Amino acid sequence: MKIPEGITTVLFDLDGTLRHHDPNGFDLFLEYAADLGIPIDSGARQKIGQWTHKYWANSECLVNDKKAFNSENGEFWQNYAKRQFEAFGIETEQAFAWAPAAQKFMEKKFRPEDVIYKNVYETLQILKEKPYHLGLVTNRSQPIDEYLNEKGLTEYFDFYFHAGEIDAWKPNPKIFEHALNLANAEANEAIYIGDNYYADVVGARNASIFPVLLDKDGIFPEADCKVIQKIVELQEYL
Repeated sequence: MKIPEGITTVLFDLDGTLRHHDPNGFDLFLEYAADLGIPIDSGARQKIGQWTHKYWANSECLVNDKKAFNSENGEFWQNYAKRQFEAFGIETEQAFAWAPAAQKFMEKKFRPEDVIYKNVYETLQILKEKPYHLGLVTNRSQPIDEYLNEKGLTEYFDFYFHAGEIDAWKPNPKIFEHALNLANAEANEAIYIGDNYYADVVGARNASIFPVLLDKDGIFPEADCKVIQKIVELQEYL
């Protein structure tokens, strides 16, 4: 699937696309599940990976869990561990029994570094010089100015904003339409690059924007869209 001609604006997701945690919380949980005897093969990774992406795409399940559980005392994350086990096909009773220890394990062991993916700065610089209008659109609820400044990313973008600013979260088309307004671009002049099929690909399509899925771990092998494994590939296609 080719990126269409006439593109003037390149929009990026932030988390999982330009930056990530090292080690990844997803992989750490899989290790814990494997120690419990849950088979972890490529099929299982895809299954739980797709569930995880769908859950965090502002799903109804996520919205309800945020209302029901307190994230400050670990309730939310304990419930999230239960849901992850259920996504593996574990019966609810057993998932509920395993969840407290899993949450404590993650709380103790998950001490990641915040890492910008390789070739991100180089690729952004090349695209900026082409020149394309570059924008950053994230589902975060809180401002990202300080973070972008700290990571040296601010200079590459003509604009950026977080979902909390406009009270609209991907895949809601409103967030993409806001980006188009800021870029002074039509939908057919823009592409959106993100790592979450349900938030980024579906969301971009909801706004008639061409989506590009960054699928570095092969979570979506049958994705019906343009797929790349590394950000640096954009230099070839644009």
